[in-house]
Amino acid sequence: MSVEPTLPRIPVELSGLLGSIRADFPMLLVDNLVGIYLWGSLTYDAFDERCSDVDAVVVTRRDFNDREFAALEKWFAGSLARNRWTARLDMRFVIDGEFLDEKSRCCGFQESRFRRFGSDGNPLIWLNIGERGVTLWGSEAKRVAPGVPPECLGAALVRELDYLRAGLARFAGDRSIDAFRYNAYAVLTACRIMYTARHRTVVSKEQAYRWALDTVTPELRRVAAAAWRNRLDGEGETTPELERDAAAFVRFAEKRTGPAPASAVP
Repeated sequence: MSVEPTLPRIPVELSGLLGSIRADFPMLLVDNLVGIYLWGSLTYDAFDERCSDVDAVVVTRRDFNDREFAALEKWFAGSLARNRWTARLDMRFVIDGEFLDEKSRCCGFQESRFRRFGSDGNPLIWLNIGERGVTLWGSEAKRVAPGVPPECLGAALVRELDYLRAGLARFAGDRSIDAFRYNAYAVLTACRIMYTARHRTVVSKEQAYRWALDTVTPELRRVAAAAWRNRLDGEGETTPELERDAAAFVRFAEKRTGPAPASAVP
């Protein structure tokens, strides 16, 4: 459990945050902790200091009691004051054996807030952790991650596309920088969804984008290229044309991904 994790080159402050998590959480959770795992951009050499989240999952033996929840809440508040990277942390706490259960109780630290929320049983996380996850503490990532049935993965990809459509609808007519960035995010995430539907693996946005350029129509290739250019732009406004283009790209991804199998629909 004390093996030093292998990570790409990352900022010193971020390394310090991960070290603090690795040292403090076993003391905060005592006999309730199974493991702490990194997934996302840190696991496939795609971490970008300018925009990447720090994606992590903590596996516990049971739901938190009031003492554990309060201790973690206090830890996150202190860490936000000490380390700027804490605000970029996206961490989920899930119960062992309930990873794909959408009814499982779940907690998380997202957007600088620690709270309880319902689990979506997201298999994409576990697909990533099973293949390339980094173990910060505990049982090896590959041994903890469950197998992901095809119907479960298919349903999750359809759900992710639903989230994108809802997000684009929410930002319709919005000319803020947040709307501009979400527009690019939606297109590039749709690229990743199509890639995962085709190859049953999770890759970086850049790898999925490069793959999509060779598989979509010339018109949608233009849309994807614009999203790649816009993803880090500090200024920008979502025009009606960009809105239409993003919606068209997501519709194309829906056709490529297909509906969720009937056995996976509740």
